[in-house]
Amino acid sequence: MFSRCLMKGERVRRCEGIPARSLALLHPLTLALSLSAQPPLDNYIAQGLANNVVLQQKHIALDRAMQDLKEAKSLFLPSVNLNASYLSGEGGRYFDFPVGDLVNPVYTTLNQFIGQERFPQVDNVQAYLNPNNYYDAHVRASMPLLNTDIIHNRRIQQHAVQLQEYEVDIYRRELVKDIKVAYYNVLMAAQAVRSYTSALQLLERNVEVTRSLHRHGSGVPAQVLRAQAEQEQITAQLAQATNQYANAERYFNFLLNTDLDAPVDESLDVNAALGDTARTMAADISRREELQALRTAVGLRDSQTKLTSNYWVPKLSTFVDLGYQGLDWSTDRYADYYLFGVQLDVPLFNGGRNRFKQHRARSDRDFAELTERNSTQQLLLGAMQARTELATALAVLRSANARAAAAASYFNLIEKGFNEGVNTQIEYLDARNQLTGAEVQLAVARTTVLQKLAEMERQHATYPLSK
Repeated sequence: MFSRCLMKGERVRRCEGIPARSLALLHPLTLALSLSAQPPLDNYIAQGLANNVVLQQKHIALDRAMQDLKEAKSLFLPSVNLNASYLSGEGGRYFDFPVGDLVNPVYTTLNQFIGQERFPQVDNVQAYLNPNNYYDAHVRASMPLLNTDIIHNRRIQQHAVQLQEYEVDIYRRELVKDIKVAYYNVLMAAQAVRSYTSALQLLERNVEVTRSLHRHGSGVPAQVLRAQAEQEQITAQLAQATNQYANAERYFNFLLNTDLDAPVDESLDVNAALGDTARTMAADISRREELQALRTAVGLRDSQTKLTSNYWVPKLSTFVDLGYQGLDWSTDRYADYYLFGVQLDVPLFNGGRNRFKQHRARSDRDFAELTERNSTQQLLLGAMQARTELATALAVLRSANARAAAAASYFNLIEKGFNEGVNTQIEYLDARNQLTGAEVQLAVARTTVLQKLAEMERQHATYPLSK
């Protein structure tokens, strides 16, 4: 399914989909766009990754997911709580306890037997159920012994953290590509400004020459007017190119989250970036975080399915209380107590709701798996299309190089002939137009190749992201 490049020593024998002769220009179709060849761009990428606001927001979301995972892990540990209560009241429900009726006859008989009033008479007791001035203060330590819910919940939170990490890396890679494309647009716009500036200088010189010829009777007014018209046209094109250059710089600085009017370092060695042929890259999307995120999403759905499937498993926990309780704030030896217990929760019937949850979880899992399959095909298609587009861009670049070289040679010949009176002004202006157009198209072709390389790098997730 994947395209392959076959190597022998340092020489490329055959590369499916891209002609071998194109690889000399191809090679930041590499695992990374030659870091040594473009230090200013790498510095800008590092600055953009550090300053981007959206990326900072995603890091905050990742931190929240990490905290949720820590909370899920803490559910396995014992919990200790201090509980205290105070109750006081009168009236309400009560009960009669006939203590006097039970013991007074016995006491009377005993007093008569011994001839002394040693045993006093006791009143019947009437006690209220609502306590009066009663307190209870204790420390409760509780711990789950068997609870599958917290086990699966921890796994779900682990998958959630991984998803957030992949989301951060996905955005970082997209930002790297956007920064590179924007930087190459700045370089292209700067080259267009230089080409039109050079053309304007040539036309200004041509206007001076035609005016001098006209003054000396060797030219006609039409030649002066034609030269001036061409000069005005190039002036307008230069103004448009200058505006595009300013907009490209502002957008690039926007991606870096810095001053929009900050100057851009244009010292990138474009030829070195285009000529790096150290390593080639086949259409391999296995490193893409999107695929790993989709697999993680399937794993998360699996954990949710297991969580709903184990609803029948009993839950067992234990607790122990240590504290004081009594009336009127008493703290004697009868007030302190301990209480130990074990709790068992066995689900028996809840109207079939657990089965419904289980069915929905399985459906979500199947949906996530189908999404993974479809997205894998889409990513593979995008990688192969990017490769094809890069091959096309390389072919256009070769043609643009040849045209620019031919246009430069042709202009030099025509300019020399024009100065010697052999060639006409129309031929000179036409040669100049061809030269300017060839230079601009060459800049566009170079930028297109670099942008397609950045797209290939994005499709294959090969830019080294520092953690």
